[in-house]
Amino acid sequence: MKKTILAMAVPALLAAGSASASINLYDAEGVKVDVSGAAEVQYIQEIGNDQDGKWRLDDGDVQFDTEVTVSDKLSAIAAVDFEFEDADGNTGTNGNVENNVLYVGLKGDWGQFTAGRQLLLMDDAGITKDYELAENAFGDGYNTHAQQVGKYVYDNGTFYAAATYTDKSDGFEDGAEYDENGTTKTRQDDESIYEGRLGYRIADVDARVYYQRIDTIGNDKELDADAYNFEIEYAGIENVGIAASYGRTSVDSRESGNVVDTDTDYISLAADYTMGKTTYAIGFDNKDVDGQQDDVNSYYANVTYALHSNAKVYAEVGDSDGDEQDWGYVAGMEVKF
Repeated sequence: MKKTILAMAVPALLAAGSASASINLYDAEGVKVDVSGAAEVQYIQEIGNDQDGKWRLDDGDVQFDTEVTVSDKLSAIAAVDFEFEDADGNTGTNGNVENNVLYVGLKGDWGQFTAGRQLLLMDDAGITKDYELAENAFGDGYNTHAQQVGKYVYDNGTFYAAATYTDKSDGFEDGAEYDENGTTKTRQDDESIYEGRLGYRIADVDARVYYQRIDTIGNDKELDADAYNFEIEYAGIENVGIAASYGRTSVDSRESGNVVDTDTDYISLAADYTMGKTTYAIGFDNKDVDGQQDDVNSYYANVTYALHSNAKVYAEVGDSDGDEQDWGYVAGMEVKF
């Protein structure tokens, strides 16, 4: 990074009292650097049996995005982020800092391709309008981030599509237990992830489908998982948003001769209404696991007040009709730049 970028970074951050979605740190000679981030703290009692309320540092991250103009039709891009995990006050630890995004890529009229450590497409899946308490929403049996990801994204405003491929391997052949020096080493899992997303926007309707396939092979174990989610959102009523989805996950695992095959169906419905700076939202989720006698339902409602376009406070309650599931609640505040 040029010294001029570093020299400008601190003053830009200090002057960002009314920042928008991101802060521009540097923009000259075809090089653009932006920084964005968020902090969110909650007090939450989770849905479950005999849960107690607790403080939680739900979110804390800073991300730097860089774009370098190569030509009129091509740019080189890169991103790095840092996430700040919860600290344990009882042990005196200060929490962890993790790097979950580190990629480079190219973009143009043809779309965008990135490679490196990044979020998978399934991280965007889901239409729920909850903060924490959509207990039985689509969410089991798929991955949301990985270390070795190639991602392609295209969006022309009406039609959009994306695909990713992840290949995690330790470099050993199947069944190998030794490294190149003959030293004993337990073979780690080899994992391949394939994803796709197709979407279409027309008038006030946005419809899309996500798909993910996971193949994992390890020592005496194997896992195959498929997940898809069909989603549709409608915004044709003033100040009202309506959304619905249907999804399914199928997990087939084999370990030490034991075979477990689990299929789960998910249905979600959600709606919100905005009046001035206040937004009210409600939602319903249904989870049906094949082989279990009863499916389970969950419900939530929340209210959000926008203190600023970059700051909000909210409160939510939720419940599930599963066995021994007491209701939960959460109140929180998020500030972002």
